[in-house]
Amino acid sequence: MARPMVRDAQMSFAGGINTVSDDIALQPNQIRLAQNARLNEYGAIEKRGGTVKVSTNTPSSSAVQNGYGWVRDTGSAYSLLIANGTFYYLQFAAGSSLPATSWTTVAGSFSTSVNPSFASFISGGSTDVVYIADGGLLNKWDGTTLTTNITNTQDCSVIKVHNQRLWGAGSTAYPDSIFYSKLNDGDELGHGQGGQIVVRTFSDERVVGLASVGSSLLIFHRRGISRLTGFGQDDITVQPEGVSSQTGTIAPLSIVETDGAAYFLSDRGAFVATEGQVAPLGTPDSPDPLLPLVRDLSTTQLSNVRGVLSRNTQEVWWWIPGQGVYTYHLILRAWSGPWTGSFLNTAAMWTSNVNTEAEQFVVHANSSTKVVTICDYAGSYVDEGTFADPATGTAIDMAVELRRLYFGDDSKAKALKFGYLTAVLAGQSSLEVTWTLDGGSSGNYTITAANGGSWGTGTWGTGVWGVVGSKNYRIPMWGNGYYVDVRFTHSAANRPVLSRWQEDALVLGRR
Repeated sequence: MARPMVRDAQMSFAGGINTVSDDIALQPNQIRLAQNARLNEYGAIEKRGGTVKVSTNTPSSSAVQNGYGWVRDTGSAYSLLIANGTFYYLQFAAGSSLPATSWTTVAGSFSTSVNPSFASFISGGSTDVVYIADGGLLNKWDGTTLTTNITNTQDCSVIKVHNQRLWGAGSTAYPDSIFYSKLNDGDELGHGQGGQIVVRTFSDERVVGLASVGSSLLIFHRRGISRLTGFGQDDITVQPEGVSSQTGTIAPLSIVETDGAAYFLSDRGAFVATEGQVAPLGTPDSPDPLLPLVRDLSTTQLSNVRGVLSRNTQEVWWWIPGQGVYTYHLILRAWSGPWTGSFLNTAAMWTSNVNTEAEQFVVHANSSTKVVTICDYAGSYVDEGTFADPATGTAIDMAVELRRLYFGDDSKAKALKFGYLTAVLAGQSSLEVTWTLDGGSSGNYTITAANGGSWGTGTWGTGVWGVVGSKNYRIPMWGNGYYVDVRFTHSAANRPVLSRWQEDALVLGRR
């Protein structure tokens, strides 16, 4: 009697990575690793985009403290940054070509120890400016002139625009207070027609960060979140009230605003805050992969976590010191990562508009090479390439590991036969498939244009999960065991898209 054939499959990757649960507890659509890979909105997984240099020079020999993308009311777009207390900018005129020629240095000095906060607002009721908080008195830049230490303003390290006012926090003199400006005039932050509010929602908890969410200004403490509502054109003072008394953050730059919510990283992992509640991103079926990492961070490392919203890909990116970038997909509500390469040394991340307002990218600064790059630039799949030749740079090593495959029964040994991969590899370099069984045996197979045998018709409809041009590849496999771990690796300067994996095996034992 012939041995029975069994099959296991990873029909989708939409569940993202699960690095916490026991191997046998992973959901059918979850994976173990997505290094330098990301989820797309259709549940497939693909190599992350590359990075290209935004200018022909490095702005500074020092690491970037923070940056900001600004589009003036005139339509001109800028990328701003501060490194070692010095202010630099690039201007992107409409229709201009990239890369930009050179970073321009602006005279004036900022704190070298405080990561600055930026906010675009109105000065004097009519002038569009960028305000900059660096722990001292407020500063501003109007595209031409930098004004430092604006007279009578309040010292602060965090600023935010909400309800036609500029708000500040992080004062060394008044750590439990927030400060507001006159309506449509940030120059009067904390004085004149502005003022101060002492936030005693949770006793004397220090104010760390701010976020504008709906009709509320969320006030982040080290442990707890308050909210302020009713501050607007009517000038009615409303006492702050509590949203959470247990969950806050010491990482103000980890706070990422989206529609109606603010995502942030605390010492208890990743959370999302709305006007009425705070909830963890992790669930029993989809645990938070950042929680085990956060537990090993020092206080200084945790306070330096950076977050940014990638509008083009609907993701929140968090940079974790020593780990790289992990991404949370806002549509799938699933994780991917880590992203390594130049992201391991990221000093800052921010969104910036390039050429026109429609072209908004995440920009990141590598604290090792001091290079500032645009992320996910079209056609780029290497790190720190150039616009002239996006393939010239450092190769990105992608590694994707599936959930452990037991073929429906972890008590019986199996003999591997074939694996079937549905993917977009047309025009791509080779994709390496490796597998390891519980007994220690392993194997590998390289899919190339020459040996990537197909089965079926090669495509399914117009594509798989929205991917056009997908093809089915049959991979001969060998080895015996109770389960198998399968990994895909790719290091060339192009982008494979993986949609589905199936695998056949024979059940061993007495017949």
